[in-house]
Amino acid sequence: MLGIAAFCADLRPIVQLDDALVAERFYLGGRAASGKIAFVAIDKRSLDQVGTWPWPRGLYGELLDRLVSAKVGDIVLDIDFSTPSTAEEDALLSAALERAGGGVLLPLFRQQASANSSETEISRPVPQLLDKSWPAFANVSLDPDGLVRRFSLGDVDNGIPTPSVAAALGGASGTMENQLVDFSITPQSVPTYSLSDILPGTVGDTELAGRSVVVGASATELKDIFPVPVYGALAGPLIHVLAAETLLQGRTLKTFDQRPLELLLATCLIVALLSFRHIGMTRTSGLLAAFGLIGEIAAFLLQRDCAIVIRTAVPWMLLSLAWVLALNERIDLGQVVAAIARTNASNTRRLMVRIISNSSDGIVAFGDDLKIVEINESARSIVKSDLGANLLTAVNERVSRALGELVHQFAASPGKLCSVSVQFSENVGDSHFDYEAIITLSPLEDAISKSGKRFGGCIIIRDITTRKRYEARLKRLSEEDELTGLLSRREFLARIEGCDGMVAVLDVDRFSRICSTLGRAVGDNMLRAIANRLSENVEALLARIDGDLFAIAWLEEIQDKAVLAEHLVSLFDEPLFVNDMRTNVSVRLGAAPLGLTDPEQALRAAESALYEAKAGSTRWTMFDPATAQAQARSRRLEADMRTAMAERQFFLLFQPQINLATGRFVGAEALLRWRHPELGLISPAEFVPIAETSGLICEIGRWVLMEACIEASRWPYGTVAVNVSPIQFERSDVEAEVRQALGSSRLPTSRLCIEMTESTFLDNNARSTEKMAALRAAGIALALDDFGTGYSSLSYLADLPLDKLKIDQSFIRRLTRDSGVMEIVKGIVSIAHGLGLEIVAEGIEGAVEMEALQNLRCETGQGYLFGKPQTANEMLANHVLQEV
Repeated sequence: MLGIAAFCADLRPIVQLDDALVAERFYLGGRAASGKIAFVAIDKRSLDQVGTWPWPRGLYGELLDRLVSAKVGDIVLDIDFSTPSTAEEDALLSAALERAGGGVLLPLFRQQASANSSETEISRPVPQLLDKSWPAFANVSLDPDGLVRRFSLGDVDNGIPTPSVAAALGGASGTMENQLVDFSITPQSVPTYSLSDILPGTVGDTELAGRSVVVGASATELKDIFPVPVYGALAGPLIHVLAAETLLQGRTLKTFDQRPLELLLATCLIVALLSFRHIGMTRTSGLLAAFGLIGEIAAFLLQRDCAIVIRTAVPWMLLSLAWVLALNERIDLGQVVAAIARTNASNTRRLMVRIISNSSDGIVAFGDDLKIVEINESARSIVKSDLGANLLTAVNERVSRALGELVHQFAASPGKLCSVSVQFSENVGDSHFDYEAIITLSPLEDAISKSGKRFGGCIIIRDITTRKRYEARLKRLSEEDELTGLLSRREFLARIEGCDGMVAVLDVDRFSRICSTLGRAVGDNMLRAIANRLSENVEALLARIDGDLFAIAWLEEIQDKAVLAEHLVSLFDEPLFVNDMRTNVSVRLGAAPLGLTDPEQALRAAESALYEAKAGSTRWTMFDPATAQAQARSRRLEADMRTAMAERQFFLLFQPQINLATGRFVGAEALLRWRHPELGLISPAEFVPIAETSGLICEIGRWVLMEACIEASRWPYGTVAVNVSPIQFERSDVEAEVRQALGSSRLPTSRLCIEMTESTFLDNNARSTEKMAALRAAGIALALDDFGTGYSSLSYLADLPLDKLKIDQSFIRRLTRDSGVMEIVKGIVSIAHGLGLEIVAEGIEGAVEMEALQNLRCETGQGYLFGKPQTANEMLANHVLQEV
């Protein structure tokens, strides 16, 4: 008992119990705050009102002016100002600090220099702010259990003792030690105001005058919340307020070394136990409990009235131990424990017999003579034997053989537990049953005797018939397609592993349309009919690998692959019978060799050939590595395109457009480029069609439009031409995207030109024309790009709301060499001028072409003669800035 008193006070459970008791006394002895310190909270309402974080520092300057005008006392801004803001915002706050006359405290924070370092450094406000304020440490430290119970009175900064926020507000000085926070002071009694009510003057000057003010975060999202006793969690600035109130109210909690008193208590208890053995146990228990309660009441009164903290966990432990010793004096605990053990053993025996008899598993217990000593009804129905039967002759042959081997194993390693599991089956009439027997031999306590090695054994027999059937069904399902009965994809790949020959993939044309029109049930019946047609006419491995995809593998060398492929697709020239109806089915086939690669790659090669056949007009196609490589590259580019936007791999170049009459710069066309991190520069001719097919062109086009407008807004003059894909024009709200780009960039509408090809309005002429008219009405110029290629009908020129016509570069390059081309260009220029359209000639590479176009009165030119596609800065330096 003396040892407990001397050495257990610092054990973690004892410390935790003491902390809990001290916290309970705080709760029971609650007191109000003095009201001399107010808390101005940056709460959620304040954050929502300002709408951004960190706040502009000028806002804190306004707050300081408001508080100073209310004639408050000291002001603490519990905000981290250790990093500069903008020069303007820092200047606003600095000026407010100067107007406050030095009555503002800014926080210092001591923290680790790095994550793995034990060294610390101090974060200070920027010098511009620190020079006009008082520094104070604002660290909040946690106890080992993660709760805040103490506060520091100060620390040393550059060799100068500096007070903490609590010490500065509470008027303490001259010491750097830690103190306990008096959590009997209730946070609800601290005058607390939302910062959103202070700035507009909702809180009057009379409520603030004369009080010190702590400004800090209370919103959960600002993560300045700490766990504390009694109240669960409090904001860090509010903890500083409670600590300062502890000092202001003279509640500096005192502790002392209680070990001498605890040793004295232990001695007194020992003497009392020895002196009063004649007292009954009931009276002894009452006296010990009364003594403990009196001590707890005294500790509460001392903590509440005198600010003295008494830790009572060790005294309670000593009283409990004294009660146990008194009980031991009056009762022979050894006999009680022995009686309990005998009762437990008897109860355990009865319980085990009941468990064995009620178990749904068959249980057989036997001795080292292998004769049955215990058997339940489930086991009797399986082994057809009873007590006293010899197991070697009474059970299934596989079980008896496993039992004999286990006995030999036990004899070789006596004293060790041995166990084995064996499965066997029995037929009862027309029924088949599967069982699992787990045989265990356990050494007895007197394992070695004169007669040999002794053991006790047990056999647990479990009916696994249902599990076996389920496993068989799972195996069948894993190997076969449930709908058609053909092999599954995984089983198909497993069977062609390491084989030579050929693999083919067959696909049903328009199968999804058939299902959507006639229903999924008809589609399933069609797949069954296709599987039956293949099974009846093809001697090969057959599988349904996905949806309407079937795989066929010949595991031998095929001499004439073309004949075999043609035979397969011709099987479906005859209609199928689906739901008692003759149904015509068209199929496509892709084939690839086996043995050169692993089965998965061979199957993918056949699928690649199938996609090639579906893209073309052929019924079947053999695998071509070059085509597959192109498809793989396309798939990779499509996948990489999805991250290229986020990683800013796309960029814009600009090709200048020149007035052919004056030679002056009038604008530029924005050209999209892609710098892939591994593949380098990707041609737009390669990635734009992929983007259009996948639908990503809409997002990319939106980005190009925004970037081009932002860049053009930096130019002193000139228009920027942006190409819009037909897919983007059809699927997106182009007018809204254009307005957003112009609004964000502040580019005038007159300086944007949207270029589109004729395919934009061929499929949906009326809807596209409406969109074009809306753009033109908004002041956006519209240009028809690549005129002279494709459909190039003159019929729509008069109807479309166009401003410009761009002659394709294929005409311009042959302009001076081919008189026929010259006449065509003359006609285009004449018609365009007649319709009031401006002409832009693309692909001008020489002075001769430029002179010819000047003679034709073509207004604008674009091409390598004036500049290759280049960055905006290069273009500005070469054209715009020189002219300016």
